[in-house]
Amino acid sequence: MRSVVPRSAVPLLALVTLTAAGAAAAAGYGLTAPKRYRATAELLVAPVPASDPTFTGLGVLADSGGRRTAAESAAALVGSPQVADAVRAQLGLTRSRDSLLSELDAHVIGTSDVVAVTIEDTSANGAAQLANAFAAALVSQRTTSFQSALASAIRRDGQLLAASPGSSALRGRIVDLRALQGQPDPTIREAAQAAAPSKASWPNLLSLVGIGTGAGLAAGLLAALLLALVARRQGAARPASYDRRVPDRLVRRFDERIDALLAAGEQLSAREAALAARERDVTAKLEELRAAALPAAEAVGDPQLDRRERELEERIAALTQRELELARRAGAVAAEERRAAEAAAALERRSAELDRRAAALEAQAAPAPQLAAVPEPPPLPVPAPVAIAPAGDGRWNLFALERLVEERGEAFPERRDEWSSYLYFLREYANPDGSVPSRFDGLIEDTFGELVA
Repeated sequence: MRSVVPRSAVPLLALVTLTAAGAAAAAGYGLTAPKRYRATAELLVAPVPASDPTFTGLGVLADSGGRRTAAESAAALVGSPQVADAVRAQLGLTRSRDSLLSELDAHVIGTSDVVAVTIEDTSANGAAQLANAFAAALVSQRTTSFQSALASAIRRDGQLLAASPGSSALRGRIVDLRALQGQPDPTIREAAQAAAPSKASWPNLLSLVGIGTGAGLAAGLLAALLLALVARRQGAARPASYDRRVPDRLVRRFDERIDALLAAGEQLSAREAALAARERDVTAKLEELRAAALPAAEAVGDPQLDRRERELEERIAALTQRELELARRAGAVAAEERRAAEAAAALERRSAELDRRAAALEAQAAPAPQLAAVPEPPPLPVPAPVAIAPAGDGRWNLFALERLVEERGEAFPERRDEWSSYLYFLREYANPDGSVPSRFDGLIEDTFGELVA
């Protein structure tokens, strides 16, 4: 015998089934999903007091508005495009800048001055390496900006001191500023380096199973509720009770109706057989008449009918030839339209290329702005590079770039600080003769495009 599930147990069965299916699906995803690792490096921010005049105009980190904004500013600077480009160049990555920044999470830890630089990657060592690279790149960028602003401040205060030799305040400030030359940005430093995590941060199997179980339970509750409502509505439509005993009168009437239906079916079958025989007789008679009339028609012949058939065949042939000719003409017109469209597109591209060339020639023909002679500042001590880079097989020389920035930088005031930052960054990888490795060619061409074009 076949077991039947009671109607009242169907909602409970749906609830259990969907809950188990949700948990199983989540467990399967957790076991097969690719693993992700998270590593965190830490930066310590030491904002300078707003009342300290020594760092005025140097762009160092400081709290403002009575709030702890210096750490928040450092967290925002970690995700800047310049830092991402520096990380790509330092590690020799082929990933895009946006891809790197999408894996970065920089935030202030609680109410402290510590910034957590977290990177998520498919490799544990890769996550730690990227987190440390982002932290080191920000410190290097801030140091470069600090040294550039420091050099400008010393040069500017020196000019003011030359105009007012008796100013002891300027003399003391210059002494304090010269003491900071070659030093990193005093407001930010690396507090802790990231270590390779021992286990993946994603997927979390227990968390996924819990989420899948909850989703399955919710779907099961909804399905059980719907099934219970349907069963209740069907129960309300069904009579509360009925008599299973059938009267003998109804049984006899039912048997009589069945006998009448069987008799009617036999009559219909006989009638269908008679009609089929009649159809066969009529078909045979038509065949006989057609066979008798065909020889007579062939013997007599109808010249008018033959002529009309020939004319019809000639018209059909003419129409067919005309359709073929129209199809050939349509193909030729379509080919001419395609050639005309291609020629128009080529002319548009040629016109755009000529416009670009004309704009470039006009830009080259424009007279260069005359720069006022600026007295050469005293040479500043240059900090020794941290590490010696491999052989400088690149196209560019650091000393040549510095000369270009010094000679033509005044024409691009909005880019001068950025160029100084990149020059300071490239000193760590340049050889004693100033040659820069070829892996920095793309970065130099993108950053110093106005000078090396």
